Amino acid sequence: MVKEALPAGGAERQFALIARHLPARWERRVWTMGGGPFADAIATTGVPVSVCARQRRLDVRPALPLSRLLFEWRPDLVHSWDWMSTLAAVPTCVALRIPIVDATIRNGAVRPRGARQRRLAHRVSRLVVANSQAGLRAWSVPSRKGRVVYNAFDPDRLSLVGPRSQERLDGRHCVVMTGRMVDDKDFSCAIAAARRLDRERPGAWLFLLLGDGPLKPRLSDEAGDLCKRDVVRFVEPGLEVLPLVSQADIGILMADEARNREGCSNVIMEYMSCGLPVVCSDGGGNPELVLDGVNGYVVPPGDAEMLAERLVRLVDCPADARRLGDAGRRRILEEFTIERLVSGTERVYWEALS
Repeated sequence: MVKEALPAGGAERQFALIARHLPARWERRVWTMGGGPFADAIATTGVPVSVCARQRRLDVRPALPLSRLLFEWRPDLVHSWDWMSTLAAVPTCVALRIPIVDATIRNGAVRPRGARQRRLAHRVSRLVVANSQAGLRAWSVPSRKGRVVYNAFDPDRLSLVGPRSQERLDGRHCVVMTGRMVDDKDFSCAIAAARRLDRERPGAWLFLLLGDGPLKPRLSDEAGDLCKRDVVRFVEPGLEVLPLVSQADIGILMADEARNREGCSNVIMEYMSCGLPVVCSDGGGNPELVLDGVNGYVVPPGDAEMLAERLVRLVDCPADARRLGDAGRRRILEEFTIERLVSGTERVYWEALS
């Protein structure tokens, strides 16, 4: 299994789940051009992890130790999770006739940056795996080559969820949005909805915006007046968001459709695992997770008015909110399991080897 790096992130969490839970019949090694918390977590399970650090982003020198590893070990298959590691493995894999499974499609849209390299990686791979049907459609992967293996949620993480804090239980409705504060995520839409709701029902709402990123200073300025009145709080959750997510009543995820679409969102899965009803933007793989009216609501991207209306509906109809939250929790714990992630991955492996 090869990957560019293993920092804290959704794709890295799924990579680690597969590395840790594949049956013993699959001897596995991990190679990466950058370490991180998930590299350390994988290593503690006994899976060998090789970190060949780059000096800069396009440093090609780590491809040489990868080539030596492949020549010495002669694996039956290479499972790659980004275009850079796929292309680094190609020369040796072609020479040794080792099939490559490319798992670079983790979103429901084609991002311009690196698109040409990703398409090349898809062409040279035996099979291409996405975590949503939307991802395969966006990249126009033919059915003979494209496969979907949905993300999984690790139920062991729920042990980190404690009782709701008394601080939160002050009569306000708590809404949470989690994600890296970059252009892809529409935190501005959440702030606009918070502003409207605070005008209509002053003192009734608390929005927790969890995450960090380059846009955080701008967003903090944008919500400055709301922060002063404690309507909006910016919180850095660290590596584990569930203790904070579980304190909320509703989980939201709005994406900027002009820049990106979600694949199988780890954030939405975390909301659902905690029993929160979800309101998310339409597009990408979100409708594959959130069934509108069944375990949450899907609203048009960028529509702060519709987002606010759905939030009001959920707090005004607590029975419906509980029904949606319970349905979401059942869906995640029954359908998006580690067992399904592993069995789906194994099916792809056997097909690539055949």
